[in-house]
Amino acid sequence: MAGRTRGGAHTQCPACGHPLLSQSVGQVAAITATVTLHPAEERLPYPQAAARRTPNDLVWCLPRLPYRALRLRWTGPRHPPDCPHQHLTTHKCPPTTLF
Repeated sequence: MAGRTRGGAHTQCPACGHPLLSQSVGQVAAITATVTLHPAEERLPYPQAAARRTPNDLVWCLPRLPYRALRLRWTGPRHPPDCPHQHLTTHKCPPTTLF
C-alpha cells in the first residue's frame, strides 16, 4: 500500500504544462486547491496576489520551511500584508490561440 502524501500532489497542467500543487486545505470544511507552483526564490507578496485575484478566487499562503512538505494555508482579513511567504491564487492557464 502506498504511503499518504501530506504535501499534496505535484503535477503539471495538461493544457499549459506549468507545474502545479494540488492539495486539500482545511480540516473540517476542506476544499481542494490547485495553484501554479513557482520557484522557491520567487517573491510573491500578499498585496499583489490579493490585487490579482478574482471574486471566485482565494489567496493561499505557501510557507517553504526546511524539512517540511509544502502545505497551503488559508489567508483571510487578518493575514499580515508583510508576510514573507509566497502567496498564490488558483491556477489559470494563460490564454492561447488555436491557430
